[in-house]
Amino acid sequence: MQHVRRLLTLVLLVTCLVLVPGIVSAQDSGGQMTHTVQAGENLYRISLRYGTTVTAISQANGITNPNMVYVGQVLIIPTTAVPTAATPLPTTLPGTPTVTPAPTTAPPADGGEIVHVVQAGENLNRIALRYNTTAAALAAHNGITNPNLITVGQSLRIPVTGAADAQAVSLPTESAPGAEAAAQPAPADAAATPPPNAAANIGFAYGVQVHLPNQDMGMIAASAKSLGAAWAKQQVEWALYEPVQGTINWAPIDEMVDALEAQDLSILLSVTSAPSWARDSDQEKGPPTDYQTYADFVGALAERYQDRVTAYEIWNEQNLRREWNTPRGISAASYVEMLRLAYTAIKTVDPTIIVVTGGLAPTGFNDGVNAIDDRVYLRQMYAAGVADWADAIGAHPNGWGNPPDSTCCRTNRPAVPAYDDHPSFFFKDTLQDYREIMVQNGDSGTYIWPTQFGWGSNDGLNVDPGVDFPADFAFVSYTSLDEQAQYIVRGYQLGRELGYVGPMFLWNLNFCMVVGVTGEQCMWSLLDPAGNPRPAYLAVEALAK
Repeated sequence: MQHVRRLLTLVLLVTCLVLVPGIVSAQDSGGQMTHTVQAGENLYRISLRYGTTVTAISQANGITNPNMVYVGQVLIIPTTAVPTAATPLPTTLPGTPTVTPAPTTAPPADGGEIVHVVQAGENLNRIALRYNTTAAALAAHNGITNPNLITVGQSLRIPVTGAADAQAVSLPTESAPGAEAAAQPAPADAAATPPPNAAANIGFAYGVQVHLPNQDMGMIAASAKSLGAAWAKQQVEWALYEPVQGTINWAPIDEMVDALEAQDLSILLSVTSAPSWARDSDQEKGPPTDYQTYADFVGALAERYQDRVTAYEIWNEQNLRREWNTPRGISAASYVEMLRLAYTAIKTVDPTIIVVTGGLAPTGFNDGVNAIDDRVYLRQMYAAGVADWADAIGAHPNGWGNPPDSTCCRTNRPAVPAYDDHPSFFFKDTLQDYREIMVQNGDSGTYIWPTQFGWGSNDGLNVDPGVDFPADFAFVSYTSLDEQAQYIVRGYQLGRELGYVGPMFLWNLNFCMVVGVTGEQCMWSLLDPAGNPRPAYLAVEALAK
């Protein structure tokens, strides 16, 4: 039960946003094609782009370890390889959001049959919806034995009945991997045609979570910028800003957005916590009785801050009772229904706004009442259709007292009892497990956004677990200030290396200044109670970005 209590009571917050580096196209140099490696790329992705293999590229460049390529490296592409139709050459510069073109339909084949070229982020289900057919029919028509395994650039023949009805399906003009929601049939009680999606597919970027209310907002935002962050996440508790239905207190939100925008930070607002008038329970935090009321609030945010707020995270740790307290219980299907309505409200205002699923709490506890294991919950989200209603998957890959490269369960830190005996305690395990679930569900083109990650330390704060803060956070005693700095730097680096991680939001910048040294959030803060940088701040600031 101690393990359960620790997993259930650890409270870390969420909110994120990020700009993605653009992709540098291949160049033909003296008859030899080359490709410059960009952030988030690996040999596998590059090989798919050019219709070749990892082995062929490795041999052409004398690479002995295919897992080790670096940003800016110029790779020779074997002369037999050509860029696939799935990845057009971009015109944007690195650091600029790139918009992924809509799925490509090749000219009709003989007999009027349509050929569809698979795009990044697509799966058979989404393609089937586009052409008013079924995944099973597509698989049978193309001799596909495993419907979960299709590749970017692959040509699929569309059954004639599906091709004939294709014009009846409303499609977005532009879409991002993992976000082709416009082809998803709406439930009977929803609008017949979901709005188009033109969100950019955002890759790795540096982000940090801030707390601006009742603080020197200008100073906090400037500290985030000086850290080298491109993104800042701020949580917006709906209950605080719409205490009476229909009356939103915009002034404090305006002030926060103004402060972040003044520092040229991309903004992620994490919207959570329904007000009492909207709920069917007054215990802890929870969703509204009518999910449309939440959609109305985030839709109002999207309209007011259009062109200023880049992304919205829909809720926070919804796999925990304390965040999703309702007589109806924790439910991934219920969450996805609320997400669908929120997504529709946001995209109706602006199809380019990015919608991120609420980051799940890593917990091995799975009683269905107090918590659902995050891996189990994520699978349930996919079963409920999450891939069609989100541009990115939120995650909280916290490390507890374990180094970022550690994996369960190898007694990595013998001095950290009971905090290394389950994958939920490991940063790398959480990211890899989520990725595997996404691939299994045909959603490999969507990025994971760590909307909260980090390592806590009480070193130098003169506070003790069980005395000054809850004993459930005792693991912070096993991480020194120097280790905290090292782990955070390596966490960012690892996220960048994995190739499927988007903007990473470090928890947190300034909570020491908000709660003081006895608040457990202070252990993760980069700034001390007086606003001075702790070693982790200086280490991140020094990172080459």
